[in-house]
Amino acid sequence: MDLLVPLLIAVACMAAAIYAHLRIPHHAPGQGWGARLILVVTGVAFGYVMAAHYLPAEGLRFWLVFLSGFGVVHVPAAAILFIKRQRARV
Repeated sequence: MDLLVPLLIAVACMAAAIYAHLRIPHHAPGQGWGARLILVVTGVAFGYVMAAHYLPAEGLRFWLVFLSGFGVVHVPAAAILFIKRQRARV
């Protein structure tokens, strides 16, 4: 039960990461791989720092914190791409 909140946060953040990586090619056709690479490298670095410095992070909790940190980096990109998609529909 104590892993429920970290699990929900990790799932939500990873959903943002997946959405961002799926939408990048539609909004930046020539720069898709560069944008993806920057997001992945930044996400891995931030996720590792969060998991390494989060005191009770070990085992499954370490990976949940890592995935949350990885996904949090993608939230701004996902939000921007979502807004761009909504504007294109109008």
